[in-house]
Amino acid sequence: MVKRFKVWVYEEGEQPLVHYGPVNDIYAIEGQFIDELDNSKRSPFKARNPDVAHAFFIPFSVVNVVHYVYKPYMSQNDYRRDRLQRLVEDYIGVVAEKYPYWNRSNGADHFLLSCHDWVCSCYFTYATCLVTSLF
Repeated sequence: MVKRFKVWVYEEGEQPLVHYGPVNDIYAIEGQFIDELDNSKRSPFKARNPDVAHAFFIPFSVVNVVHYVYKPYMSQNDYRRDRLQRLVEDYIGVVAEKYPYWNRSNGADHFLLSCHDWVCSCYFTYATCLVTSLF
Protein backbone atom coordinates (compact mmCIF):
# COMPACT_ATOMS: atom_id res chain seq x y z
CA MET A 1 0.00 0.00 0.00
CA VAL A 2 1.20 3.48 -0.86
CA LYS A 3 1.62 5.59 2.26
CA ARG A 4 2.37 8.86 0.48
CA PHE A 5 1.76 9.71 -3.16
CA LYS A 6 5.00 11.01 -4.70
CA VAL A 7 5.42 13.21 -7.75
CA TRP A 8 8.68 13.81 -9.60
CA VAL A 9 9.05 17.29 -11.09
CA TYR A 10 11.24 17.47 -14.16
CA GLU A 11 14.09 19.93 -13.66
CA GLU A 12 14.63 20.86 -17.31
CA GLY A 13 13.69 24.29 -18.58
CA GLU A 14 13.96 27.84 -17.37
CA GLN A 15 11.62 30.42 -15.95
CA PRO A 16 9.27 31.99 -16.85
CA LEU A 17 7.88 29.28 -19.17
CA VAL A 18 8.50 26.41 -16.75
CA HIS A 19 8.97 26.18 -12.98
CA TYR A 20 7.09 29.44 -12.41
CA GLY A 21 3.48 30.52 -12.68
CA PRO A 22 1.38 33.46 -11.55
CA VAL A 23 0.12 33.22 -7.98
CA ASN A 24 -2.00 36.36 -7.73
CA ASP A 25 -4.41 36.50 -10.64
CA ILE A 26 -7.34 34.66 -12.19
CA TYR A 27 -5.09 31.70 -13.08
CA ALA A 28 -3.36 31.59 -9.69
CA ILE A 29 -4.00 27.91 -9.00
CA GLU A 30 -1.48 27.03 -11.73
CA GLY A 31 1.26 29.09 -10.10
CA GLN A 32 0.34 27.95 -6.60
CA PHE A 33 0.54 24.30 -7.62
CA ILE A 34 3.92 24.80 -9.34
CA ASP A 35 5.21 26.77 -6.36
CA GLU A 36 4.02 24.23 -3.81
CA LEU A 37 5.25 21.15 -5.63
CA ASP A 38 8.26 22.40 -7.56
CA ASN A 39 9.75 25.26 -5.58
CA SER A 40 8.96 24.20 -2.03
CA LYS A 41 11.70 22.27 -0.26
CA ARG A 42 9.14 20.97 2.24
CA SER A 43 6.43 19.47 0.04
CA PRO A 44 5.57 16.00 1.32
CA PHE A 45 4.49 14.99 -2.18
CA LYS A 46 7.67 15.87 -4.07
CA ALA A 47 9.78 12.81 -4.84
CA ARG A 48 13.46 13.39 -4.24
CA ASN A 49 14.26 10.53 -6.60
CA PRO A 50 12.30 9.81 -9.82
CA ASP A 51 12.51 6.05 -9.20
CA VAL A 52 10.11 6.34 -6.25
CA ALA A 53 7.62 8.61 -8.03
CA HIS A 54 4.08 7.49 -8.82
CA ALA A 55 3.49 10.36 -11.26
CA PHE A 56 5.59 12.87 -13.18
CA PHE A 57 4.80 16.58 -13.39
CA ILE A 58 5.63 18.61 -16.48
CA PRO A 59 6.06 22.07 -14.89
CA PHE A 60 4.83 24.15 -17.82
CA SER A 61 3.02 27.39 -17.12
CA VAL A 62 0.49 27.72 -19.93
CA VAL A 63 -0.41 31.18 -18.62
CA ASN A 64 3.21 32.32 -18.95
CA VAL A 65 3.55 30.76 -22.40
CA VAL A 66 0.51 32.73 -23.55
CA HIS A 67 1.90 35.87 -21.92
CA TYR A 68 5.53 35.65 -23.05
CA VAL A 69 5.30 33.76 -26.35
CA TYR A 70 2.10 35.16 -27.82
CA LYS A 71 2.29 38.83 -26.93
CA PRO A 72 2.37 41.22 -28.60
CA TYR A 73 0.28 39.81 -31.38
CA MET A 74 -0.47 41.73 -34.52
CA SER A 75 -2.83 39.41 -36.38
CA GLN A 76 -5.00 36.35 -35.84
CA ASN A 77 -2.17 34.16 -37.19
CA ASP A 78 0.03 35.26 -34.28
CA TYR A 79 -2.39 33.53 -31.91
CA ARG A 80 -2.24 30.05 -33.42
CA ARG A 81 -1.95 27.36 -30.77
CA ASP A 82 0.55 25.25 -32.67
CA ARG A 83 3.31 27.34 -31.10
CA LEU A 84 2.25 26.11 -27.67
CA GLN A 85 2.04 22.56 -28.99
CA ARG A 86 5.60 22.76 -30.34
CA LEU A 87 6.92 24.05 -26.99
CA VAL A 88 5.32 21.18 -25.09
CA GLU A 89 6.38 18.68 -27.74
CA ASP A 90 9.99 19.90 -27.54
CA TYR A 91 9.96 19.69 -23.74
CA ILE A 92 8.57 16.16 -23.83
CA GLY A 93 11.20 15.25 -26.42
CA VAL A 94 13.96 16.43 -24.09
CA VAL A 95 12.70 14.51 -21.05
CA ALA A 96 11.87 11.40 -23.11
CA GLU A 97 15.42 11.31 -24.43
CA LYS A 98 17.06 12.01 -21.07
CA TYR A 99 14.92 9.85 -18.75
CA PRO A 100 13.29 6.41 -19.16
CA TYR A 101 10.05 7.39 -17.40
CA TRP A 102 8.12 8.88 -20.32
CA ASN A 103 9.00 5.99 -22.59
CA ARG A 104 8.12 3.20 -20.16
CA SER A 105 4.53 4.42 -19.81
CA ASN A 106 4.19 6.35 -23.07
CA GLY A 107 3.40 9.37 -20.90
CA ALA A 108 0.40 7.81 -19.13
CA ASP A 109 1.75 8.69 -15.68
CA HIS A 110 2.71 12.25 -16.64
CA PHE A 111 0.61 15.35 -16.21
CA LEU A 112 0.61 19.10 -16.55
CA LEU A 113 -1.76 21.46 -14.86
CA SER A 114 -3.37 24.65 -16.01
CA CYS A 115 -6.59 26.49 -15.42
CA HIS A 116 -6.15 28.20 -18.79
CA ASP A 117 -8.30 26.85 -21.61
CA TRP A 118 -5.25 26.56 -23.87
CA VAL A 119 -4.08 23.44 -22.06
CA CYS A 120 -6.45 21.47 -24.29
CA SER A 121 -4.14 22.39 -27.16
CA CYS A 122 -1.37 20.47 -25.40
CA TYR A 123 -3.49 17.39 -25.00
CA PHE A 124 -2.59 15.77 -28.32
CA THR A 125 0.84 17.24 -28.92
CA TYR A 126 2.58 13.95 -29.55
CA ALA A 127 0.84 11.73 -32.08
CA THR A 128 1.68 8.58 -30.09
CA CYS A 129 1.59 10.05 -26.58
CA LEU A 130 -1.02 11.43 -24.30
CA VAL A 131 -0.42 14.08 -21.68
CA THR A 132 -3.04 13.87 -18.99
CA SER A 133 -4.32 17.37 -18.43
CA LEU A 134 -5.96 18.41 -15.21
CA PHE A 135 -8.12 21.49 -15.50
